[in-house]
Amino acid sequence: MDKTFIAKKLGEVLAFCNVGVETFEKGRNALIQKYGESKVDELIAKLKSFSQELISHFPDDEMRSIGLAKAESTGAKLRTLRDTYVGDEWDNATELSEWSGFFEGAAIVHWQLVAGAAEGMPDNKLSEMAKENIDLHQQFLDRVSETLKTIGKQRAIA
Repeated sequence: MDKTFIAKKLGEVLAFCNVGVETFEKGRNALIQKYGESKVDELIAKLKSFSQELISHFPDDEMRSIGLAKAESTGAKLRTLRDTYVGDEWDNATELSEWSGFFEGAAIVHWQLVAGAAEGMPDNKLSEMAKENIDLHQQFLDRVSETLKTIGKQRAIA
């Protein structure tokens, strides 16, 4: 088992959880307009919960240290990408939705790596966590995609 690889992948998905929470909180008002308050609150709560589960899932101090360092560096990259993309348009639900398309797709593929690692170890709890996260991000990506399609159609008609 390549403990360093697994620790880094756990750190990366931890970063996606944390940056996801930050993004939904910062863009909350605009996102509520398109997705509803209950959906935004649900996503924030689930991502916070997964973040805590991930932190407690590191099997030892060495892996935790590697994972947390990777979470920090990956989080910095994600924030830079997000802030460059969104700019000062935190009240623009279309811009936030477009960013979410990038973000959700990237979260899914990172969780797929974790899912594969969990199967190879095997680690049933981590497998279940990966499946839940892949499903969560895929469902939101599907919703974002439909929302953007509707926005495009409305703008073409206007």
